Amino acid sequence: MGSNFLSPPAKRSALDPNPFPPNGPSKRSRQSKPPPPLSVPPGHVAFRLLCNASRIGGVIGKSGSVIKTLQQSTGAKIRIEDAPQESPDRVILVIADAALSCKVLLRNEEVVEVSKAQEALLKVFDRILEVAAEMEGVDVGDRVMSCRLVADSAQAGSVIGKGGKVVERIKKETGCKIRVLTDDLPLCASASDEMIEIEGRVSSVKKALVAVSQRLQDCPSVNRIKMMGNKPYEIVQYETLDALPREILTAAPRGTLTVVPHETVDHLLLRSSALSTLSSSSNSYATRVHSLSAEVNRVSSLEPKALQQEVSFRILCSNDRVGGVIGKGGNIVRALQSETGATISIGPLVAECEDRLITIAASENPESRYSPAQKAAVLVFSRSIEVGFEKELDSGLNKGSTVTVRLVVPSSQVGCLIGKGGVIVSEIRKATGANIRIIGTDQVPKCASDNDQVVQWK
Repeated sequence: MGSNFLSPPAKRSALDPNPFPPNGPSKRSRQSKPPPPLSVPPGHVAFRLLCNASRIGGVIGKSGSVIKTLQQSTGAKIRIEDAPQESPDRVILVIADAALSCKVLLRNEEVVEVSKAQEALLKVFDRILEVAAEMEGVDVGDRVMSCRLVADSAQAGSVIGKGGKVVERIKKETGCKIRVLTDDLPLCASASDEMIEIEGRVSSVKKALVAVSQRLQDCPSVNRIKMMGNKPYEIVQYETLDALPREILTAAPRGTLTVVPHETVDHLLLRSSALSTLSSSSNSYATRVHSLSAEVNRVSSLEPKALQQEVSFRILCSNDRVGGVIGKGGNIVRALQSETGATISIGPLVAECEDRLITIAASENPESRYSPAQKAAVLVFSRSIEVGFEKELDSGLNKGSTVTVRLVVPSSQVGCLIGKGGVIVSEIRKATGANIRIIGTDQVPKCASDNDQVVQWK
């Protein structure tokens, strides 16, 4: 997998953008102090493109001239991430707007609409090919080659699609070979990552790269959480998440949390070939978030029991999605409970009711920096969105439809959300762009009680 140019496979092509560097990785990878992580603003997306360390200098340019030009022409943030000394590869991080706003020309005069992030990704990839050609002294042309990206496992699952339908469609449309690899990952990837490899002729690979990046773009990374507060968007690294900042959690009443959906469930659920191992998927899911669970337990153990109180949320989930939230044999809901420390219970089927009531509860200190119930509510909602998206794929619908979340709250607490003269709900609408409304009592589903109301936003 070291070579991007894989034809003929028996020997290395004259033009090889991924030869192993004779002198190890670049000096920059040996820096003792890594740069601070780049944040991903709302409405933006991050792509991670793999490049052999020997080509990185050409991508950066003298004094950073090339990478600066790429950033200026696309409006993207582009950075070369540090890697272990023994790693032959480096990750090029590209962050830019995810809205479809520009057009690029592909093979056979085909014009496609892409985001600024995708445009930057394509330009970086083009630059890698140019560097390879310059170093080898040959023309790229339309040779057989490969492109590699890394993404967290949930994002990689979105490229595969349920039963492999999405990746098969991309293969058919582009003529490329596409593989999502979970083993033998590059040393510069993290434990929760997977590698997406696209192989084909240059023109076809670019088309496939657009399709694959669109899938990654439509499936936000698991490390994005969006809340109300004086820090309207808090980006938390998945691998090191230890607690949600209390200044964010206390800036708005409980239940006013909004979410940028992140599909954290093990994407093996999306693969028909992995159904036989489904019972163990929750184990891998829980393993990936072990550090978070351990930190939650540590924080909870330090808090006096006298200060703790029961915090609960009730979320409505349609009957056709609830099975995907529960998982086979309850494996998903158990993994969510293990991750957050909250209890998650699924209400019974109610006659003439299209919804099930999911109750999330935890004993916690309101002054704590971490809210297990709030975190669990985010994950349950995200999983329900993922299930709905899978069903849309099966029916041939495109992603982009409105996402709706419904919370069941006691009628006595609705006023706390609205605020005097509607001040609080207006501020939430303004900050999030969501349409928030209180459902009339005559429309409250039968799985809720007579004293409940439903708060809906989309």
